Amino acid sequence: MTLYEGIRVGKQKMKELVLDASVVLKWYLPDKECGQEALNILEQHVAGYVALFAPSILPYEVLNALLVAERMSRIAEEVAEEAFHAFLELEINFQDSFRDYPDVLSVARFFQRSAYDTSYLSLARAKNIDFVTGDKRLYNAVKDKLKWVKWIGE
Repeated sequence: MTLYEGIRVGKQKMKELVLDASVVLKWYLPDKECGQEALNILEQHVAGYVALFAPSILPYEVLNALLVAERMSRIAEEVAEEAFHAFLELEINFQDSFRDYPDVLSVARFFQRSAYDTSYLSLARAKNIDFVTGDKRLYNAVKDKLKWVKWIGE
């Protein structure tokens, strides 16, 4: 069974996750590594079993990556536009990451990571929920200290 497969709703609280762009982009760009695991999370979200959260920078990261893929002829212009439109309709709960900038700075300094990366970590920590990433460098940098950070391939 892969990550969060088979989550059931009933008397249980809905599962909540923070996702970064590395996971979201696996929904729209062909990726051999962990693509199905990312799609499983998407399916669970669409079915109403998982609520997704992200800092407010996520739409910009997704849009930029789609533009880069378009420029590199990985996807057509209309595919990029359709993918971004579909992404916006997913009702991901975007949170203002600038409110918690002291925490973002602290985490970025401690792990020597970018403010972009640590905005996801800070949000997950503040909400006390798991953060799922497909960014192996980020995961490897924090996995020993932050057990709630999950690799998409787990």
